[in-house]
Amino acid sequence: MPRPSLSNRGNFKAYLRHFKAKFNGNLQKLPEYWIDAILSTKAAGISTTTDVNVVIFDNKDTVDITTATNNNELIYIPALPGDEISLKIGSSVATLTFDAEGDPVTFKGTTYNLNDTIPTNIGGKNLVVKGLGGALLQPSSAPVYSVGISTGIVNEGSSVDITVNTTDVGAGTTLYYSTNTTTASAADFTDNSLTGSFVVVSTGSTTGVATITRSITSDAISESTETFKIEIREGSTSGTKVAETQNISINSIDSYYTITPSAVSVNEGSSVSFTVNTAGVSTSQPLYYSTGGSASAADFTDNSVTGSFSLVSTGSTTGVGTIVRAIATDFNSESGENFNIAVRTGSVSGSIVATSSNVTIGDVTPTVNVAESSTSVDEGGSVTFTISGSNIPDGTYYYTIYEEDGTIASTDFNPANLNGSFSVSNNNGSITITIAEDITSEGPDQFKIQIRTGSISGTVIAESNAITINDTSRAPGTQANGLTFGPAQVNRDNGNPDNITDWYEICDIDSLPEGSSIALFIDGSGSMTQANVQASYDAFVAKLNAKNITITTVTNSNEDWITPFIVDLP
Repeated sequence: MPRPSLSNRGNFKAYLRHFKAKFNGNLQKLPEYWIDAILSTKAAGISTTTDVNVVIFDNKDTVDITTATNNNELIYIPALPGDEISLKIGSSVATLTFDAEGDPVTFKGTTYNLNDTIPTNIGGKNLVVKGLGGALLQPSSAPVYSVGISTGIVNEGSSVDITVNTTDVGAGTTLYYSTNTTTASAADFTDNSLTGSFVVVSTGSTTGVATITRSITSDAISESTETFKIEIREGSTSGTKVAETQNISINSIDSYYTITPSAVSVNEGSSVSFTVNTAGVSTSQPLYYSTGGSASAADFTDNSVTGSFSLVSTGSTTGVGTIVRAIATDFNSESGENFNIAVRTGSVSGSIVATSSNVTIGDVTPTVNVAESSTSVDEGGSVTFTISGSNIPDGTYYYTIYEEDGTIASTDFNPANLNGSFSVSNNNGSITITIAEDITSEGPDQFKIQIRTGSISGTVIAESNAITINDTSRAPGTQANGLTFGPAQVNRDNGNPDNITDWYEICDIDSLPEGSSIALFIDGSGSMTQANVQASYDAFVAKLNAKNITITTVTNSNEDWITPFIVDLP
């Protein structure tokens, strides 16, 4: 027999076939290195000294490989392109085909490549592909599956557990299931599905287990007994079926729902609860509700007329749920508003299974009071308005300032604004308004604030008393007595020309004749220095020079502006 090589592998295989009758059986042992040269590809870890059972066959022969599988020995099939061979273990047979040299092995229309497991399951054995160029195969124990069920009859609203026990299935392996339905459908299961997957958990060196739970939907449909069984599959939900349960029957339980309110009427600012009692309804799925009647979303604190809730089991087939609806307090005068709650399945627009009686909403009119800290405030001062009352809904409210007497503008306030917002909590809120200081002589002004809902243009719900603004500004010349001007506010410009105060204009210097003399004292006590008003000073001197007015300036920290001028003034 010629030593096989890649170049003569076809001749070698043909030689084996030609002299088949001269061999003393269909299985001949050779060291692996004899066939190593004619393999297109080979799995790692195979020793070249390992004995290999070489199958001697003609195309479409059936060969018994039982003896080689007892110890999971390597088997080499020296197949030529187009060959077909049936392998037999015990009474079980699996047929393999070979399309071309080096191609994958085909079994039942599926191709298997290097390291793939061919699920032949003959004599409890699968075949693992260890090499190609023909096929180098190694038997392995085929997985074994068994299934059990927790009950053969399951009520609507209950569940059945399917236990899958395995042997020679790797821990962590994902398996799949499909549902063979005689009369049941996807709608009979809470997940609305007939398929799924699960993972095997190890229970020993070769054993594992997994559990599938199928929950049955409770519906309001009276049905005859429905049946189904669970099929266990490899690879996918449509893969090879390896086990199945016996038929499981679904026992139809007629469902019913009742809903009862805790009161027939409820005032604004209070709440009413609705108790939902059920029978034959699954507690694992939510129920839904919608609101009917003349009430709108704005009548409820959550500004909604729909929602969901859950049931709590009170028995094997009974459950209870609670819906609480809190009524909003508003400033609208309404009469005869009412609402009811409809229980729905599936969604807030699903089938209505129960409707409550009507609940009447009683009007509660809020009272809002405004108390001011003072009815008179000087420029630069502030006044606080305290809002109080009863049944005032928590939230954001608004205020506007309007003129009661005199002339009121936004610039009369600090910050310059005639409106704003504030919060009310537990029937209390407050607003503080500060009056701006100016040097303009205006006389007293009066204003009020109005409390509004919704926006600064919303409904007025309360109004303050009139607040008098006392004009404390002093225009230039009001205390001159022919000699002096003041007081008037000026800026600390810190040498920045953009921040100057025009002392010349404030003191009305332009009204003096050319050639006049004036005196200027700069207080240098504390944090004040001439540098703090240097830009204003420079601008002042420039205007004096332009009008030929003489200035005598004194700066000291003694806050004594009289003595120096007695000495220095002309």
